[in-house]
Amino acid sequence: MTIARDTEIGTGNRLPDAPIWPIRVPLWLGAERRGAEAAPAALEAGLRARWLTAERPGLLARLGAGTTVPVAEPADAEGRLNRKSLAFLPEVAAACAATAEAVATAVGSGALALVLGGDHALSAGSIAGAARAAAPGRLGVIWLDTHPDLNTPVTSPSGHLHGMALAAPLGFGVPAGMAGLGPAVAPADVCLLGARDIDPGERAAIAAHGVWALTMEEWTDVGIAAGVDAALAHLAGRGVAAIHVSFDLDVLDPGMLPGTGTTVPGGLIYREASQVLRRLRDAAAPVRSVDWAELNPSLDPSGQSTAAAVSLLATLLGETMR
Repeated sequence: MTIARDTEIGTGNRLPDAPIWPIRVPLWLGAERRGAEAAPAALEAGLRARWLTAERPGLLARLGAGTTVPVAEPADAEGRLNRKSLAFLPEVAAACAATAEAVATAVGSGALALVLGGDHALSAGSIAGAARAAAPGRLGVIWLDTHPDLNTPVTSPSGHLHGMALAAPLGFGVPAGMAGLGPAVAPADVCLLGARDIDPGERAAIAAHGVWALTMEEWTDVGIAAGVDAALAHLAGRGVAAIHVSFDLDVLDPGMLPGTGTTVPGGLIYREASQVLRRLRDAAAPVRSVDWAELNPSLDPSGQSTAAAVSLLATLLGETMR
């Protein structure tokens, strides 16, 4: 089963040819680890330099000026870390609300909303904004991540908000400060791909709410391309009006991308990730918005991780080897 392209220009899959609206979210408070706030600027600069140097005028012309979401940092941030008390909830909630507004505006303009993180807590906002833009239709989400991010304040082992990023828009145990962001999407309209570090509370949520999922081992056994196709077919069967793709760079194997905060062995290698992204880019599916999250350049001073993240993002946005 495939999702038919809309006949009107700009309403089908926006990954390969629509204007690109970067939304920079320099957020690290959800992960409670500095460094991710530098990633949005590094990713955008790398993408622009890549397309300029390689003389890709068509791709470069699509990349607009975009928007930077303000992220307030408490003066005593260092003293609040790792208390398991949702210490940064007001700041993260405000950043997510601004992200939701920026995504809804970008999608409404006919552009591809490209949310550059920053830690994955930003997705509570991007999904809310993408759902707002999809209304009165429903939003589907393809979540590529080592972690389902379905924890709640009750189930989270760490208390970090980036581990609750998908739970919030699904309406699972939403922290009070994020109540305006969820529920934004139905559990049956979410597809998890690549999870390999699942907490007990997340495992229970997936089972209880019928969230479609392929763990990394299941995805490997089914086949990488076949797994992506199965996720797209599921959303087609659900009749979603738009799709949001949320890509956490820790879904990649740390051997090729060590510059992310929560590494787990056994992730996608570069060629597999490229295949996934090309499959999504070329699909007859209404992809309107993307998260590119959890790069932490400070964890890989060699620059290898940033370069790989930029290269894969370029592939998703239409770059080919020819």
